[in-house]
Amino acid sequence: MSVVEIIDHDEVIYRILDKPPPEPPKTPRYESELEKQLKELKIPKLQKTFGYAETPLNPPDQFLKKGEGIGQPIKKSDHKCYVSGKLPPVPRRTVSGKKPEKPKTNFKVLNIKKAIKTKPKPVEPRLVDTRDGHIKKIKGSGEIPEYCLRKDFGQMPAYLVNRNRRIQKKIDKIKYAEEHKESLCKLISEQERQALLKDLKYNWQLLQKDFLQLPMLTDTIPKILRKTKMEQELRQLEKDIALIESNPYIYIYD
Repeated sequence: MSVVEIIDHDEVIYRILDKPPPEPPKTPRYESELEKQLKELKIPKLQKTFGYAETPLNPPDQFLKKGEGIGQPIKKSDHKCYVSGKLPPVPRRTVSGKKPEKPKTNFKVLNIKKAIKTKPKPVEPRLVDTRDGHIKKIKGSGEIPEYCLRKDFGQMPAYLVNRNRRIQKKIDKIKYAEEHKESLCKLISEQERQALLKDLKYNWQLLQKDFLQLPMLTDTIPKILRKTKMEQELRQLEKDIALIESNPYIYIYD
């Protein structure tokens, strides 16, 4: 058996294996023709974020000349002035040769008359109390009596007079009400007295009937309390009946 040695060969294992099928080609992406035109027409602009590294200066011949600055805006108005026939006529120009007429009143004479009639300002009394010439007004200083010379000195003020008058009116009103008030004590008539006596006797009969119906044996506390209470009511009714029978004239208070 012979062995064959293969020294020169270009065989690779990756070429022996089957290759995967190729991917299908992608459909071309839609591109707008208008967008291409806009990109061509677009002018690049500087990004105004941080500004220029160095401030660009104008050349020397482009300095600011007179009238080229930014002035105040002129306000435009649609107003129109219409001249009407009701306006007064324009005054005529005075002739330079004529002098204006002087007023006939003589102001010098008027001023002299006013000066004669005017009274001088009264001199305010003052007091010099030091050798250095310190001046003090006498009025209000207490040097001369002023308050005691007033017309209303020693008289009661008006607000106190009005206050006393209001108090006196209230006192008079209270006195009048006390003098003319109706008496609280009232005399009852004979018919009312008899009706009251009749009612008291009727109540006494009803209570006496209930009292007689009580049991003879009072062996519990409620029975004792009820019996004592009815006895007290009977005594009170008997006292009232005796009082009304013995007194023909009875007064009551409202």
